[in-house]
Amino acid sequence: MTDLIPQPVFPVYPGTSAITTCRFCGCTPAVDATFRGHRGLIILMSFLKTEGPFCRECGIATFRTMTSRTLVQGWWGWASFLITPFILLWNLFARMKVAKLEAPRPVHDRPHGPQLDAGRPVYLRPTIVGLLVPILVVGFVGSAIIAGINAKPEDNIGRCVSVSGGVESAELVDCDERNDGKVIGVADTEAGCPEAATHVLERYSVSRSGTRTRLDDGKVLCVQE
Repeated sequence: MTDLIPQPVFPVYPGTSAITTCRFCGCTPAVDATFRGHRGLIILMSFLKTEGPFCRECGIATFRTMTSRTLVQGWWGWASFLITPFILLWNLFARMKVAKLEAPRPVHDRPHGPQLDAGRPVYLRPTIVGLLVPILVVGFVGSAIIAGINAKPEDNIGRCVSVSGGVESAELVDCDERNDGKVIGVADTEAGCPEAATHVLERYSVSRSGTRTRLDDGKVLCVQE
């Protein structure tokens, strides 16, 4: 993993080790937390992290930086697409932890510096458009599934059929491709097909493993060579 934000370390003095101070500004109260980031690189990926302790202001600033960058960089790859939501949730829980702290204050006789600039909230930054990536992908996949569920056998009329591998492996193709006939109707039985039909095909669904299952609606496709 890679630290994304340079981390100054303030020294701990004898007798004060019980006081937890922010590693960025040296103030207290502070709490241990880790903010994470993810960068998808199609095939490769990288995991990022910035560790505390954090005071409230430095923790929120780190949350916004890590989360904003992950929203844009985290989706590019199948594995990254699945990992990124968990990274974002991790950061939300870590933010809740630091947000409960009181306003930071310096510790007597210990060095301190300014808090990190928190900047604008994540939802007001341009990187929020990164949320459109999973929304569009899920929407596209969902609409494709719904379209497949709602498909009617009549939708196949006018399409062509290829039986190059035998009737059992018949498949619908575009009529611009090499084919063995055109679907001219749909019927409950072979007897219900138009007279112009030269043969009929039963309708099957094919699983990812290649298993063919006859559809329950009992419809057949009427094909004319």
